Amino acid sequence: MTDKILEGEELIEKKKLFQKIKTDESGWNTWYIDENFNKWIEEYPNSELHGGGSPQLRLIAKFPWE
Repeated sequence: MTDKILEGEELIEKKKLFQKIKTDESGWNTWYIDENFNKWIEEYPNSELHGGGSPQLRLIAKFPWE
């Protein structure tokens, strides 16, 4: 279940339907819940690139604070 990753146009469209839960202090990670109560993290996995590269939304099993 937690191997789903959204990028590019799919990320942009799906994110419109998500409810933002929290952004970390660094501003690089944001957590969301979708319409089915699945949990997602928006992250920048290519930190070596300028601006962290393109974001991705990754399905997660639980939030780090759970």
